[in-house]
Amino acid sequence: MFNTDNKALARWSIPASALVIGVLSLWGGFARRWISDDGLIVLRTVRNLEAGNGPVFNVGERVEANTSTLWQYLILAVRWVSNAELESIAIYLGLLLAVAAMVVGTWASASMHSGIVLPAGALVYVALPPARDFFTSGLEWGLCLFYLAMLWWLLLQWARPHRHARGNSAAYWLAFWAGLSWLIRPELALYGGIVGIVLLISTRSWKVLAIALPLPLGYQIFRMGYYGLLTPHTAVAKSASGSEWGKGFTYLGDFIGPYWLVLPLVVLVVAALWKAELRPPQLRSTASAVYLFVGTAVLHTLYVLRVGGDFMHGRMLLLPLFAALLPIFVVNLRVWVASVACAVWAIIVALRGHPVDPAVYDSDISIVDERDFWTHTTRMDEPPRHAEEFLRSEMMHGYTDAIKELEDGDAMTFRYLQDDGSPSWLATEGDPSRTDPPTVYYLNLGLTSMNAPLDVRVLDEIGLSNPLAARQPRIEGGRIGHDKSLGMPWQVADSAADIDSVPFWIDKDAARKARTALNDADFQELFATYRDPLTWGRFWENIKFSLTDGRTLSFSSDPGSYLD
Repeated sequence: MFNTDNKALARWSIPASALVIGVLSLWGGFARRWISDDGLIVLRTVRNLEAGNGPVFNVGERVEANTSTLWQYLILAVRWVSNAELESIAIYLGLLLAVAAMVVGTWASASMHSGIVLPAGALVYVALPPARDFFTSGLEWGLCLFYLAMLWWLLLQWARPHRHARGNSAAYWLAFWAGLSWLIRPELALYGGIVGIVLLISTRSWKVLAIALPLPLGYQIFRMGYYGLLTPHTAVAKSASGSEWGKGFTYLGDFIGPYWLVLPLVVLVVAALWKAELRPPQLRSTASAVYLFVGTAVLHTLYVLRVGGDFMHGRMLLLPLFAALLPIFVVNLRVWVASVACAVWAIIVALRGHPVDPAVYDSDISIVDERDFWTHTTRMDEPPRHAEEFLRSEMMHGYTDAIKELEDGDAMTFRYLQDDGSPSWLATEGDPSRTDPPTVYYLNLGLTSMNAPLDVRVLDEIGLSNPLAARQPRIEGGRIGHDKSLGMPWQVADSAADIDSVPFWIDKDAARKARTALNDADFQELFATYRDPLTWGRFWENIKFSLTDGRTLSFSSDPGSYLD
């Protein structure tokens, strides 16, 4: 029907496809640009880095509250060069990387074909509302997409037989990029690790390890000595060690159901298998690269399902979906029907969006469209793009006044409900014998921390910035990612608050018991890892802790368990 081998058209179809996808990605991501509360958490760490306090969330406490190591440093680097607003850097840097990922992925996949190509899988990804939401958001998703796209491109460069004569440079570049996976996001080590294993088997050269390992290994030693942990602290807080398959499949249904995502995926699978050579001729081949990426994406998806998914709509499934779609970002003109079907589906999904009934926010919800939620909560027509816009939320009413009271000498501030049922914040006096910094406790760390000075300690009860909370027992049936909770008595105990002055709704006797319990050796050992001054001795003790008790230490929620 079509002349699929026209060399001139085939040559031009590659940049044309990349341009179309790039424009759609830029337009779609820009139109839905925003910053999330979790994105603001990253910026608090960047503020501390900029102030010379180190890669910490709170001054004087070495806690790695961000999952991505490189993302915070990229934002800092752009800040140094441009002096732009941190929120804008996080939004537009993420968008730039996401668009670059879509273009690189399209170009790389198009290069697998000898004839004219048309966009297909790339249209499916860019049409999804959560995909475009997380092109920005302030989180590292744009960086993760760029990492995967570049890994795919480098893998194809290495895999092509006609490239073999050019020596091992392709293998070395691929090895270096694979090694970065752990620093971008821990679960991406699945992709980098499997690629590294394939490289080792293929090249049988120690040079692959010599190139891949120094940077991640060096940072890992730093992490163990500086923070006293093997992983980012978020992994301790979220304890992804249990199996939550039921919640995982609920999360999967919440993602694929609203968009009928199965339909284009079936079309793409059929298009990919149409007259395909399924048996790879050798390990170092394009077919092997496809199997590697798709297989790793399946493993990644199974991991997400096993841990119960996430509390943000679609977020944790976006990366494995992107990786699985990369090999079929474009299709040959011979299967043009697949491209047309994907385009029609994409138009319908993009126009329909992800409608959410605001009434759901008045009840307990386990999975939320985060962008829509914060647009609704901040009572704006557009989603928030600056930290101060989160102050419009009802939950932040009275917060700025409470922060001023902390700056004037109070020890701790509490969120409470006033007589009319509206929320506000109340500060309490300090105990002169205590030296703890003024403290804020709240579930949403981003909006509280970015609207507070750096000398105010901002903690959460679920443990992202709080090692004491992170080692509490998991709440059975709790919301994924939010299934730990440090009780109010413990919060008061680990602060400078005068227990006699705390609000009446707090159990003062329990708070006194908790403060006494904190003298227990296990608590003191934990506190030492992140609060003691960082000397060489402390550094080596932290490494020892990270390999021993740091992997398993947990606390009872009952202060009485530690009292004679």
